[in-house]
Amino acid sequence: MLEEAYHALHALENAHWWYTGARAVYRTLMEIGLGRPQGGRRILEVGSGSGGNFPLLAAWGPTLGAELSPLALALTPEKPALGLILASADHLPLKDNAFDGVALLGVIEHLDDDLAALREARRVCRPGGAVILLTSAVPVLWSHHDEANRHRRRYWRAELKGKLAQAGLEPIRLSYQNFFTFFPTLAVRLWQRRNPPPPRYDLSAPPRPVDALLAARLRLEAWFIRFFPLLIGVDLVAVCRPDTPVVDLPGFRKPGRSASSN
Repeated sequence: MLEEAYHALHALENAHWWYTGARAVYRTLMEIGLGRPQGGRRILEVGSGSGGNFPLLAAWGPTLGAELSPLALALTPEKPALGLILASADHLPLKDNAFDGVALLGVIEHLDDDLAALREARRVCRPGGAVILLTSAVPVLWSHHDEANRHRRRYWRAELKGKLAQAGLEPIRLSYQNFFTFFPTLAVRLWQRRNPPPPRYDLSAPPRPVDALLAARLRLEAWFIRFFPLLIGVDLVAVCRPDTPVVDLPGFRKPGRSASSN
């Protein structure tokens, strides 16, 4: 991401409706994958940013954050129980089967090799554990906001499902998210194409009543996703089991391994 995006995210992630509402969805995904929080699990967040998700993830157990940006690590106010490491999502210096849960929340859309990152998540997640993810959806929504975030792509549901299968991940829940804002967002993005703005991170804080309403809308979506997938949305979320064979592709270079004890 652009440096301004990291600062903007850090300033907003504990109060803005998108982050507070999304964590209600993340809680649902974690409960689908690992059950109610009881502690004692080992959790890894890949692409942990400035650490806004750590308090939520820590409810399931001690957490490790892996992040490629030194700036994001410097902005993290408090280290999680297992600490922080500087590492890329497609080359994690961690042992196989080391974690009960692996979270990639807003990560794979940034990567040149998203499949390598998904395979790494599968590798470090124990059998019977859960990999949860959120990513950007619907390519027609591509905008200056994606460019400012240095996204490489947005996904259709079928495309993401295929990537998960190639990585050896079996989705037990695969759903769109941000259903209620999809059509307004689509209208805005199509209008902006008439006169495209320069790349910029355009997430700002709305008035408090609007913020509360939008956060409540995402919490409602979290309830829906617990029971059935949403048919369209600005984002995609998934809960996966690392129990299926990896599909090797011609020319694929497997990520390196490390003897780290984490």
